[in-house]
Amino acid sequence: MKHRQKSLRLLSSVLTVAALWCALPAHAIVNGSNTSSFSAVGELGSASGVLIADNWVLTAAHVANGLSVGASSFDSLGGASLIDAIYTFSSAAFPSNDIALVHLSTSLDTATPILNDQVIKNNQAASLGTLTMVTAQNQQPNGFSTTLASGTIITNTENNTTSTVNWIITNGQAYLQSGDSGSALFKGTVSDSAGSLLLGIASAALVNDTTGASEGSAFVQVANYKNWINATMASSGQQVIWASNVPEPSTLALYALAGLAILAFRPGHFGRNG
Repeated sequence: MKHRQKSLRLLSSVLTVAALWCALPAHAIVNGSNTSSFSAVGELGSASGVLIADNWVLTAAHVANGLSVGASSFDSLGGASLIDAIYTFSSAAFPSNDIALVHLSTSLDTATPILNDQVIKNNQAASLGTLTMVTAQNQQPNGFSTTLASGTIITNTENNTTSTVNWIITNGQAYLQSGDSGSALFKGTVSDSAGSLLLGIASAALVNDTTGASEGSAFVQVANYKNWINATMASSGQQVIWASNVPEPSTLALYALAGLAILAFRPGHFGRNG
């Protein structure tokens, strides 16, 4: 069988077209719905971030690379604050380990999500059930949508280079677009970020090379970076709330996915949007 070739594109452009994205209206989930909730999810530069403690925001590393200490800010319904420190994972280099933390100069009194601490494997993806993805600025007009997980990718080999990505892949019924990196993936059908279980942070998009159609969104699993998140936040004496709440895969799901996992996610090449 001939595999369809896919490309992976950055959801947030932080290099040559950063000014263009800043000048455009807020980005939104395609096939999403209006929302005025999810106050822990906010705008970070020209992309997104998720408040996980009073003055700590989790985002994608390629988003953090475009931020400036003392100039960039986190803005959400829960308030706004300037960034006074940026911490990217030690070996982050898109698409590898695309995760970062930013520290805010002032604390925000906003109820935060709980972080999932159990790594989801490919044979568990189908058992996750309904998920909710949310973009920045409580996006208008389309800020959130429910979706399903299609699988996971732990490593990706591209041009003979293997990257550690730790992605959850969601299907393409509703999907993120340029400007949505750093946004959130929650477990279940949720209407607010407060107390919800945060599974991942948006990193990339799967795009079919032939048709140009979206084939899903890729979220970095927060569970893979628990030790790093805890150690980084400990520098300010703060902690994040972790909770395990991932179902065991059903026997049917195991059989259905065992032979298809590699075929379903065989990316072709990476390309930056601009």
